[in-house]
Amino acid sequence: MFLKHLRPYQLRHAVASDWPLLVPAGCIETHGPHMAIGHDTIIVEEICDRIAQQMEVIIAPPFDFGPTGYALGGPPDGTIDPDYEAHAAFVKSILRNYLQMGFKRIYVPIMHQGMNAPLALAFRKAAAELAFESVLDAGHPHGWWADARLKDIVNWGAIDVQPMILPAASPPAGGDHAGYNETSFLIATRPELVEQERLDIEEAPWYCRENEEHNSWTANAEHGQAMVDAVVDAWIRHLGGS
Repeated sequence: MFLKHLRPYQLRHAVASDWPLLVPAGCIETHGPHMAIGHDTIIVEEICDRIAQQMEVIIAPPFDFGPTGYALGGPPDGTIDPDYEAHAAFVKSILRNYLQMGFKRIYVPIMHQGMNAPLALAFRKAAAELAFESVLDAGHPHGWWADARLKDIVNWGAIDVQPMILPAASPPAGGDHAGYNETSFLIATRPELVEQERLDIEEAPWYCRENEEHNSWTANAEHGQAMVDAVVDAWIRHLGGS
């Protein structure tokens, strides 16, 4: 179920039932001449949708506008790079609202630049700050560690920030940028957003042809589906599903 589709009674039921809240996070960034610029967020949304087909979860609206550092192109190429401090403040404010809604299990699958890049760090920092702030908000006094010991702190550890490709999914799942893996991911889930015929051997960006055998040209639905299945299975186990 999608969070923005819920009526209040459905939201209260989801919270009371301790359903996980999945928060897709990615970016808007050029992915070569052949792929949608929103690939990173799109694929996380597709993974979340497939998880929802197998267990009860709520899917939050995605965080589309993640930091990119203009590492692979600028606005004319379709890349957006928000102000980092403003982005981090926005992330924290929305996560705080999810906690205030009552969700006790909030998962943020990240698909962009790794867990030490600005996008993931913004979520990890917000999660840590909100955990500590929740202690004082709950009425614990300064010097609370020995008394509380975290056992009765509702929001401690409630926000779990992870790479979309969990270690248990690799192999077959792997990362790159608009190459064999990412192109295959999108072919398997949203084939209408991939146009491999637009790839030019001479002019395609370096990241499309980084590997002589496995590249944007050889990307295929079979490999993409194997990765999708592995990623979804890993997340089902991570979320405590069967």
